[in-house]
Amino acid sequence: MTVTEMNERILVSAPGKVILFGEHSVVYQKTAVAASLGLRSYLYLEKRKDNVVQLILPDVNINKAWTLNEFPFRYNYPDSDTRHPNNMPIELREKIDQLSGFSGKETDAKTQALTAFLYLLIILESKAKEPLTHGFTVCVRSFLPVGAGLGSSASFSVAIVTALLILNKMIPVDFNTSKSNDTASYLDLINRYAFKAEEVIHGNPSGVDNAVATFGGAKTFMRGQGFTTLEGFYSLRLLLTNTKVPRSTNALVAGVGEKRKKYPEVIEPMLDSMHQIAIHCRDAFKQLKKGELTKEGLMDQLEDLVTLNHCLLDGLGVSHPSLEKVREITAQFGLKTKLTGAGGGGCSVTFIRDSVSQSLINEVMLKLRNEGFDCYQTSVGGIGADAVTLLQNETYQWLLEADRETLEHYFTK
Repeated sequence: MTVTEMNERILVSAPGKVILFGEHSVVYQKTAVAASLGLRSYLYLEKRKDNVVQLILPDVNINKAWTLNEFPFRYNYPDSDTRHPNNMPIELREKIDQLSGFSGKETDAKTQALTAFLYLLIILESKAKEPLTHGFTVCVRSFLPVGAGLGSSASFSVAIVTALLILNKMIPVDFNTSKSNDTASYLDLINRYAFKAEEVIHGNPSGVDNAVATFGGAKTFMRGQGFTTLEGFYSLRLLLTNTKVPRSTNALVAGVGEKRKKYPEVIEPMLDSMHQIAIHCRDAFKQLKKGELTKEGLMDQLEDLVTLNHCLLDGLGVSHPSLEKVREITAQFGLKTKLTGAGGGGCSVTFIRDSVSQSLINEVMLKLRNEGFDCYQTSVGGIGADAVTLLQNETYQWLLEADRETLEHYFTK
């Protein structure tokens, strides 16, 4: 593989993810459908002329700098690809804690993001053919709400991994273009190390979030069996609503588990029905690809599945009055909505047909915002990880000030 030189400045992007069908049932080895989200994380990478490594994460209030000689580069860690990061050698853990300034016991987003960056930097630099001889600045900005079940940590992880692989000349800047003959292998490499970062952050991730953030598009996923690309899937318009109601994913999952134990003959068929909804979604896109179904016919089926899936989730006790309020408002305009993620608050997704006017969407968003919700008009099924070369006058300050539409323009294909 030939790896091209990076310019002095590049912009890396990676999407979030949204679960379309199969929340909670996926815990019990049922099929789920997840897709890349139009909301993305953006990473600015710049080579420096000095030996300073600077990390700027404004979303979690991090702005730290080190010199290259503070890092244990060329660290001999032969089983880093197979060993869980939580079981890293004690001397490496101590060094990362020293560099981060944390005790190693914190579990907040700030600590996890910084630890993941330091771990990846040390591991990937040790695998590079040439040692770093110059410093660099990394700044990451995300348009994904944190802790809302939209894959914000995976988006961050994929962006960081992509940037570090480019920095260490392990992949080219144009890895995800038609000019590259090795795109599939580059994406596999990104996904592999993004999963390691997710292990640092979450401990035992499923792998679906980083896969969607890396490859983009839509995937079917079954626990223990991995993911497959959803054939025939195309980008869909979506209204994402964040109720901003906090919830505990673990508590919600545990609650479903208790109901399953108490009423197995009732709950098990509900979980099986959710599995069949995901399978029906998969098959409908296959029919579209074969010409056996029109786009309008597909949307008819997807809207039915949205209603069925949400009602089943409500039956499991994971909906919330805020989510029902979103459904009530969008239903007034003929739009179908379901919760996404763990439920109990958090986010909902509303599917929007191509024929729906912008004025109607604006009216819906105004009503939802008047209820105190955050709304994002976006899409699902777009590209995954990507990178572009920037102009010399585009600094990390430019990234912090740019709006979402400006940044999206760089990755419109």
